[in-house]
Amino acid sequence: MSENVKSSVDKVCQETDCSEKMTDLTADQRELFKSFTYCPYCAEEMTLICNSCHEQLNSSDYKFCPWCGAEFTS
Repeated sequence: MSENVKSSVDKVCQETDCSEKMTDLTADQRELFKSFTYCPYCAEEMTLICNSCHEQLNSSDYKFCPWCGAEFTS
């Protein structure tokens, strides 16, 4: 992937039912989810993913995605 690709880190729940519920939330509510450690619907731990390639990340401190090379924007 090109080094000029910009992306972001998203925090999501991997449970399908929860992911479907989150699509119905407002933008402000989805932004609030980024601060959660556990899903408010199922209590599973939230997972960090690259918004470009959707691969799971181990840290939100990365400057670039280790899978696709996209640069994370703040």
